[in-house]
This record gives sequence, C-alpha cells and structure tokens, in this order.
Amino acid sequence: MSKQVNANSQAKLNSAYQSKIAKLQSQLQSKNNEFSKKTVVKKMKQAPNPGNTAFFNALNDPFDPLSLGCQVPDPFPFPTQVYHVHQTTVLGSSSGQTAGACMFLPNPVLSLIDLTSANLFNTSTVKSVQTTPFTQIAAYSTTTPGCAAYGAIPASNINSVFGDYRVVSWGLKISNLQPELSATGRLIIAYVPIGDTVPTLNDIVTGAGGATTGSVFTPICGTPTSVLGSSAILELPTAVEFTVGDLLHGDLELSGMYTNSAFWSFKTTLGVGSASGTEAMGDDLSLITASGLVGTIGYKDLTRSNGAAGIVIYFEGLPTSTTNAFQVESIYHLEGSPQIAASANTSLVPSITRKSSVGTSVGVEQAMTKASAIDKVVKFIGQGANFLNKNQKSLALAGKMASMCL
Repeated sequence: MSKQVNANSQAKLNSAYQSKIAKLQSQLQSKNNEFSKKTVVKKMKQAPNPGNTAFFNALNDPFDPLSLGCQVPDPFPFPTQVYHVHQTTVLGSSSGQTAGACMFLPNPVLSLIDLTSANLFNTSTVKSVQTTPFTQIAAYSTTTPGCAAYGAIPASNINSVFGDYRVVSWGLKISNLQPELSATGRLIIAYVPIGDTVPTLNDIVTGAGGATTGSVFTPICGTPTSVLGSSAILELPTAVEFTVGDLLHGDLELSGMYTNSAFWSFKTTLGVGSASGTEAMGDDLSLITASGLVGTIGYKDLTRSNGAAGIVIYFEGLPTSTTNAFQVESIYHLEGSPQIAASANTSLVPSITRKSSVGTSVGVEQAMTKASAIDKVVKFIGQGANFLNKNQKSLALAGKMASMCL
C-alpha cells in the first residue's frame, strides 16, 4: 500500500515539474518573439584617446622638442624625410602709428602677410613686420623696408629638398618686448579658415608688385586685408583678447587649427611647369582685364593651405612708433619625398629609410578634432614653466650628475 502511495506522489511531482517546464518554455518563446521584432542596433567601440600619440603631440604642442621629426600617420605609409623651420619675427608700429596687424599662414612658402603694409601699399615706411628672417615675396624692392608677403622658406630652397611635401604641424609663440614700466596696448588673436582660393606664387609676386592695394590677398580668406587688419576681427568666434600687461607674466602659445584632413595631402614643390621652351603649365591663371590675355600662370600646390586656418594678430594702443613690440616665434614641421637629380652624384638622398608612422585616416581626424579645440590651440605659458614641466627627467638627471661631481 505504501509503495502505491509513493508512486502516486512521484507521478504528481513529475506532472507538476513538467507543467512548470512547459510554462517556462512558453514564456521564453514569447520573449524571443518579442525581442525578434526589435531593431538591432550595432554599437561601435570608441577608438582610444589620441592624447598619447606622437602626431597628436605635434598638433597640440609644436614647440615641444618631442615634436621634432613628427610624421602624419597614413594607412599606406610612404617613406619620407622630416625637416623643420624655426624662426623669430619682430612686430611693432612705425611712422607715428600705434597699431598694426599681420596674418601667419600654415604654409612654408607663403607664411606671413603684413596686413598693415597691404592696406597702405606703396607706403613702404608704414608696416607691422619690423625684422624677420622670412623671405620677401611681394616687396617694393629688396632695399626698401616695406613688404606685404613673406615666406619662411624660398620656393627654390624647398624644391631643392622635396619633390613633394606636406606640413605636419605648425605654431606660433608671442612674447612681449616692451619695457615693463611703459608697456601698454592690447592684442587680439583670431583664427580664420582658409579656402582653396589662395593665389599662386606668381599671382602674388606680379599682382602685388603692380597693384596699389593689397586686393591680391583677399582670396586667401575671402575678407579684405583692410578688415582683417583691424579690431573687427574681435567679432570672429575664435577671437581672444589680451592686454600687453598679460604678456609681462608669460608667453602666448598658438597651435595650428585644422578644419579638414585634406590639409595633409602631399603637395608638389613646383611653382610652374614647362611644356616646351615657349609654353608654361599650371592649374591657375590670371587674365589682364583690358586685353583678356593671360597675365600669370602657376600651380596652386606651392601656396595651398586649405583644410587649416590662418592666425591673424592685431595690436593697438602701443606707444607711438614702437618698433620692437612683440616677438613672434614660428615653427613648421615638414615631411616629404626627397628631391633627386638627373645625375646620381649631384643630390644627397638618405641611405636609411625612416620608420613610417602607420595609422588610419580616422586616427588623423581624431587627433585633429581633439587638438583643434580653442582651449587647446591658445595657451598661456608662464615664463620658464613650460621648459621645467617638459624637461623634469633631464633636469633631475643633470642635478644628480652635478651632485656626483661635488
């Protein structure tokens, strides 16, 4: 009798268990049917922060010694050679003026426009650029002080080093040169995007040399030099204002600002081509209005800067005729394919191929986006602090060696 009772109890338990399993399976099937009707969303994992990459460091701090030799990461890297150009230019007012303006460009051949000189063309004594190692492009002559356009490197020099090249990064550092007790005035800095309408080098040399105004420079940013060279740039969203008193306590460091990765396309160093002894080639030309004949022709690659922004500097309120008001330190990091000559013994080409920087265009754009924030491109550096912060290990090693010698 007890065995029969136990068998009945076991049968009831098995029935209840099977019923529960069937119910759970039904619920699971219902959930699966519900989930299957939902749209599937694929989530992409964010790429790692580019803050530690060499390329980002070159964009963010072009004056850092670690930025020397920097390269742009490419998905299909081509061996390149690296160079840099590091110079200082002095800005100020002259001929009874108390204000001035200029624009630096991210191009080693067309690098600096003296907006004051361009606005008052043919008045060579009124200028903002007082002294510079840059090469005069649009000058009245090589003996008069006035000049509207300069290049950090002569076109012939860059062509002798590179067949084609690109600017990896660039930047400026502004320091005050006025005596502390008499330093007055204010400084306005603004970034202006550059389109693909920059005139060729031939256009600038010919147009500026024969013009009475600086209108040849208007296509660079689409704004006349008379407007760029005034306090009107304060209306630009990237404008930042400083007093000269601010610069008594440190320097102002400006990194390049970029709008498109097209800036890092390789560019040829040839200003004009020659199809024959009587024909010239180029992708841009200018016409003489009266006759309709071709005035100049040339390639735009040599002066092209689209995908980046120019840096406009306007200053006013200086003591009259302050020729030494500000020092602008500039640096351009370049990489490119070495130039070769027809004869193997007339050109020096490196024997060892550098290790290329490999990366995707996504990495370039991430570094560009992070480095182009306004709080990243405009930095105020306390005097001496930047050197100490970036060279702690070297200073510690030097101190240890000095203590060993005592």
